[in-house]
Amino acid sequence: MRHIFKQWTLSLLAALALSACGGGQDRRPELAMKAESAPMRKAQAAAASPTTAAAQQGIALGDIDKGSFCYSEPINFSADVSDLKASYQANNWLQTITGVYGRRWPSGKALATAQANDQYFKGFVDTSSFNKLAESLMVAIHEETHMWDLAAERTQWNNYSSSWIDEQTQFLKFNLYDSDGGFARKEILSLITDDASSETDEVYLKNAQQGEYHLQGVTAELNASLMGLPAAAAVGEFIDGIGASNSRDLALTNTSYLQLYLRVAKSKHSAYYDKLKSDPTLRKWVLVQFLRNAYHIKQSERWAAKLGSAKVPRLIARVYAAENLAILEDFTGYTLPKTIDSACMGAAGAPVINSQPQNVVASVGQSVSFSVQASGTGLSYQWRKNGSNLGSNSSSASYSIGAVQASDAGSYNVLVSNSLGSTSSNAASLTVNPASEVRISITPASVTLSPGGSQQFSAAVTGSSNTAVSWRVLDAGGGSISSSGRYTAPQVAGSYRVQASSAADASKTAQATITVSGGGGGSTVSGSLSAAGASATVPSGSPGYLRTTVQGLFNAQLSGPANSDFDLYLYRWNGSSWAVVAKSEGPASNEALSYTGAAGFYYFQIKSYAGGGAYTLSYSTPK
Repeated sequence: MRHIFKQWTLSLLAALALSACGGGQDRRPELAMKAESAPMRKAQAAAASPTTAAAQQGIALGDIDKGSFCYSEPINFSADVSDLKASYQANNWLQTITGVYGRRWPSGKALATAQANDQYFKGFVDTSSFNKLAESLMVAIHEETHMWDLAAERTQWNNYSSSWIDEQTQFLKFNLYDSDGGFARKEILSLITDDASSETDEVYLKNAQQGEYHLQGVTAELNASLMGLPAAAAVGEFIDGIGASNSRDLALTNTSYLQLYLRVAKSKHSAYYDKLKSDPTLRKWVLVQFLRNAYHIKQSERWAAKLGSAKVPRLIARVYAAENLAILEDFTGYTLPKTIDSACMGAAGAPVINSQPQNVVASVGQSVSFSVQASGTGLSYQWRKNGSNLGSNSSSASYSIGAVQASDAGSYNVLVSNSLGSTSSNAASLTVNPASEVRISITPASVTLSPGGSQQFSAAVTGSSNTAVSWRVLDAGGGSISSSGRYTAPQVAGSYRVQASSAADASKTAQATITVSGGGGGSTVSGSLSAAGASATVPSGSPGYLRTTVQGLFNAQLSGPANSDFDLYLYRWNGSSWAVVAKSEGPASNEALSYTGAAGFYYFQIKSYAGGGAYTLSYSTPK
């Protein structure tokens, strides 16, 4: 845990860090929760607990004895807490975090509330901002869980331990039988053949004092790590620094320490191992913590880069190595999952739903989906609407409707089954609002082109998620337009129209007008610009300008290369210098301009704002 504390400068931590992380026996009285007795603490936790049915239910440990146990908790780490962040103030930090936990991790809410008055708890949290609070929660819950584990009311050092799982599920004062042959945990060091936990090994196994701690130290660190990990995952998106950056490593490392401790016990201290194995409460605790580790590693996966190091895959490989799984199967008497993807006990177990489908509100025409996350083996799914089975595309973990209609509104849930049983998810509602009115517009709305000139049109659709359009020319002989809106004028002068029709509602259309000017005489030139900043003038030869003797209309259309941005300018001699009198500076390489000018001297300039390539300029001038 050493690098966790880099961000903390409080002098309190210097005094507590060693003890709270599994520190010396002589410091235990300082760590006990002195303000209340154990029953009072539990009553306080109950008074502040969530009132949802899921949270009240707790974890059904009795199912272990039925051979169908999968570990899960009532959590929803994707619940929206943006309002709590927005209203955060330093003096309401406890209300804020219990609000966050109430929505995302109810058992954490109960724990934080129960420990809030502990004299050390606030010393572990940084309340200067919401993000700093989030950053410090892994440390706070981890270290305060030690307070719970080591409190004098519940434990006698190296004889008993205790664990808080959630408000209803606690292993209180279970026996460690240290006097019957317990040994220092540093004896497991010889079984570690990789460097995946090297930093933790230095503190827990090689340190002259901490390396001596027996099974109590292993159980305390494992339980604290498995409380700190979900605390960090519940606020993962708000974490900026390093305060939670090894929570996955700690959970996996201490799970592996438990495995290695049992291996050494069996091979070198067989009488002690047999004593441990004979205790059904201890066997159950070991099984639950192993499955709990897998469950929270999966739940925290979305924040893996923030909550763990690059060593996590190697730690997972260690925990799931054949020899380490074998010792747990021997100790607990159950077959265990062979990968971290399952938090279910062996091949046995009816499905357990870990994440419920959520309510959806949509407008007609939008796409919607429901999804569920379940654990277990050989799972099958059947989605239902208003209690009746749905047909196609309803047999996977998610159910989607491509373009929702009013008739799709209703209540949706899924039945998850395998050979050992089935579990029905909570119902999620689909509310369908009337579709917004589809509207369409074309840019530009009008343009003047020379015969054979071109123009790129664009269409904007509102009121529907389907923004596709179809294009056509409305007038016979009025030129052509591509499916992407690129219009090419005919050689015959006149006024023409193009139309865009909405794919979402074909009755919604928009038009643009094109004037093809045939009275000025037209010219077309081609050239190339090398890169951004390059330019060319038209006409390019001597004398390098055009002369008009009458007032009239100048038209020009520039067609440049794709993925470039060319601009077009018209200059006029004002008697002392050349000045821009018209320009087209759109974001693409196709530009068009029209300008009515007096007799005089003019030239066109083509300039690259971005990119390079070949271009064609068609233009006409007054005659």
